[in-house]
Parts: sequence; structure tokens; C-alpha cells
Amino acid sequence: MKTRIALGLVAAAVLTQAGCSTKIKSLPMPAALQTQNGQDVALYFGEQAHAPVTQSFGNKEFAVRVPRKPDVSPEANCNNALAKALQDLRDYARAQHANAVVDIKTHFQHNESASSTEFTCGASLNGSTLAVRGDVVKLETQAQ
Repeated sequence: MKTRIALGLVAAAVLTQAGCSTKIKSLPMPAALQTQNGQDVALYFGEQAHAPVTQSFGNKEFAVRVPRKPDVSPEANCNNALAKALQDLRDYARAQHANAVVDIKTHFQHNESASSTEFTCGASLNGSTLAVRGDVVKLETQAQ
């Protein structure tokens, strides 16, 4: 009888942990993030073409965890985490007087994406987590 109780407790613990596991997702890049319209700091993912770099301010990374709201899907929550991380990256670049961040990659743990059409996120029942990393630069601008 004690063995059954012990096995029942172990099974309950395993099921509880399985329900809380984080799933690594590769999701489509939100269309709003693929445009540079109206942004003072442009974002270029992976190997996207951009103007020549005139000054580099180094590589910067921001990791973000966004708690999940009950009425939001894990995918939408990942989009919120990405938007927050990219805003942090833009704010940092702006403070450095940069006008772009190039070679942006997203990652969760050891899973990385350098794509301009997809990003990597860790999603669980509790929230979404990811990191963005890119080179903060000043790009050559056209004379107006």
C-alpha cells in the first residue's frame, strides 16, 4: 500500500512538471517588425542588406521574460516578448546615438535564429522568454 502511495506521488509530480515545461518555438516574424517606417533606429535581422556601417558601438543583448496573460496564446505572448526585447535594443541604440542594429539574432537557451522571417522563443504556461542580440551601429545615410 505504501508503495502505491509513493508511486502515486511520483506520478503526480511528473505530470505536474510535464505541464509546466517550456516549449521552444520558431514563430513567424510579426509583419510590423519587418518594416522600418517611422523608426529612428532601424532593425536588420541576420544577413539583411543595409547601408555601409560608418561606426560600431559593439554587440548588445537583451533577455526578456513576459508573464503570460490567461487570454493570450503562447504565440501572441512570444510576439509581446519579442516586441519588448527589440524596444529595449532600440532604446539602447538610441542612447548610443546609433541609427541601426544589424545582424540581429533571437535565441532561447541554445536555440538561435538569424532569420528575418522567423524568431525563436521559449513558451510555457507561465510566460514567454527570449533574447535578442545585435550589433549597434551608425549606418551611412543619404544626403537629403
